[in-house]
Amino acid sequence: MANNNIYQEMHGYSKERVSVRFTHFNLYVPDNKNTTNRCTDVDHLTADVRVGARLSRINEWCGDRTPPQLMSSTNLLQLEYITKSSRALRESTKDDIGFRLKYKFHTDWDMQHMRARTDRDKGCRFVFNSSVQTSGKLWSVNYPGLYPRSLYCEYIFHGNDEQIVHIHFEYFDIEGFNQCDETTQSDFVLFSNYQTHDRTNRRFCGKIPPPGPILSESNYFRMIFSSNDIFDATGFYAHYQFITQRMFIVISIR
Repeated sequence: MANNNIYQEMHGYSKERVSVRFTHFNLYVPDNKNTTNRCTDVDHLTADVRVGARLSRINEWCGDRTPPQLMSSTNLLQLEYITKSSRALRESTKDDIGFRLKYKFHTDWDMQHMRARTDRDKGCRFVFNSSVQTSGKLWSVNYPGLYPRSLYCEYIFHGNDEQIVHIHFEYFDIEGFNQCDETTQSDFVLFSNYQTHDRTNRRFCGKIPPPGPILSESNYFRMIFSSNDIFDATGFYAHYQFITQRMFIVISIR
């Protein structure tokens, strides 16, 4: 029978988050339907997360466009599979119609491969120390999937007395535009040489990464990534390196 809705609600304990990764996705689409702009007229899947006391829609997907990896910011993630086609039509096709996914509940940020020190009592905070390793990679939570909503993440760098921090972005997709401030309801990345909040620091958002490498002024550096509860994007991926002041001078002269 057509027009069936199937709900899949993943509800964890209070401090858990939910991660979902799709391993197969191919929903039935009639030959005469164009799904380029919208999916509401055909079989489709929606995803919602809890924001405060309400459910907020992440997106909807149809056809063979596989959804990105998803992560909730709270302990609830809801999927709804809406079928406009009949079961007979879906079973008549030779294609493997439907979707498969893997899910897990976790209390951490699932960022172990970044090899940063974390502290659950400090929230979304990742600490990089040059005494552990002098270079590496860093990325947004749930990269290359959609980052969760309502995030405030700190990436903190500690070098020795003669070192500064060098960061270069390979990928950058932060929802926002213009000055990336509160008036535009933008998510943003900013950098600070201080442990206290500095409102004068420039914010970065959109799909264009910060121009050139980002360099700290001293051996301490802090990168902040903040997302609101409205929009979604796929975040960032970057390389970092602790370099000596002398090495930086040589690079600059060349």
